[in-house]
Amino acid sequence: MKRLLFAFFSMISVLGTAQDYNKCSIGFNIGGHDGMHNTNHTTHIYQFTHYELNSRYMFNNRVGLKFDAGFDHFNFTDGHPATNALRISVQPTFNLTDLLHMNDFTTRWGMLLHMGGGYATMSNKTLATGPKELFSSKEGSVDEMLQGIIGITPQFKVNERLSINGDISFMGNIRQNNGFDFEATPVQGGGFSGYYATATVGFSYYFGKKATHADWTYTPRLNQADLNRIAALEKQAKEAATKLGDDDKDGVINAVDQEANTPEGSMVDVTGKTIVPTPAPDLNTIDTDGDGFVDAKDECPTVKGNVKGCPEEHSPEKDAKTLIEYGIYDIMFVKGSFYINPTYMPILDKVVSYMAANPGQKMAVSGHADIDGGDEVNNKLSEARVNAVVDYLTKKGADKSRLVITYKGKKETKYAGNTLEVDAANRRVQFAIVR
Repeated sequence: MKRLLFAFFSMISVLGTAQDYNKCSIGFNIGGHDGMHNTNHTTHIYQFTHYELNSRYMFNNRVGLKFDAGFDHFNFTDGHPATNALRISVQPTFNLTDLLHMNDFTTRWGMLLHMGGGYATMSNKTLATGPKELFSSKEGSVDEMLQGIIGITPQFKVNERLSINGDISFMGNIRQNNGFDFEATPVQGGGFSGYYATATVGFSYYFGKKATHADWTYTPRLNQADLNRIAALEKQAKEAATKLGDDDKDGVINAVDQEANTPEGSMVDVTGKTIVPTPAPDLNTIDTDGDGFVDAKDECPTVKGNVKGCPEEHSPEKDAKTLIEYGIYDIMFVKGSFYINPTYMPILDKVVSYMAANPGQKMAVSGHADIDGGDEVNNKLSEARVNAVVDYLTKKGADKSRLVITYKGKKETKYAGNTLEVDAANRRVQFAIVR
């Protein structure tokens, strides 16, 4: 019998080590039992009177088989002669760690559910006389029976080779002819004619050539096609982020920028090309807008005005220039998205600092979309974009009551046309000073 068991477990070991994860383990548990029925005498559950040696093979990381041998010593508290019991069983085992997705929040704790049945014997040779051989057709001091088992085993992984566990199991005996003390009358009627429970602690040792064991292997909730699709979307997002970035920090996104390495501080046009300054005319002799203020002293040289050459002290053009000089530009978005690319967060931080430095001013924040799609979709998308920006600004300390929030959908595009680059530039949140 010993040779047969050794050969069987050796075969399981070979099969287990040929997988992507180890499937075989051996374990030992020790503990106590209680709740026997029927018996006229009781035992202490805290005494070490139950021992179990087991071997387990997992078909995959969710289902396996447990082979065990258990021994119970029913040592009664009142000095009644002790009863010994022995069992061997086969129990299907279910890895609740993966089935219940426990590994979503822990990599150390796990749970096994096992249930099955086997052959059990019970003897009290001090009280019972008669044939003492197993598998005897004559009744005597050895009580043979079938045993059903169900139990749950919490586990803690020490490392990839070892885990410690606790186990609570319930055993029900079929065709039990004697009480557990060989004195009480067994349970009468059909079904189980005796039952008891055990509580033990122990360990499992995992063996095999792989790095980890099936008990601690996670099953992805997505299939490979879904994972491939996610990888493709991540790649597209990275490419879009590259196009919407501004590597040379000239205020023009890479997708539109026709000059990749603009020198720092250079003025550029809408395509990102450096503006080469022309020789400056004598502004003391020129009055471009004819308002009586020479251009050298005209703060609005192309617009007539009577306040330092401007219609009023401040103008939208000057305010727009002020924002650019402060480093505040449009915030761009990926098509169909209102997610803020982290590369734009320094610009939003400058909006917050500008508002803090100018407490008497309000800031207009308007959301926009490209011309693809219907008005309803683009209106909602531009609203979501501006709300995302407003949420960021307020979390950073901006006063929401000083933000004038609008969303335009596709009604006010910044650039004409329908190319990928133009559409990318039109998907934006724009800032303006409100007087």
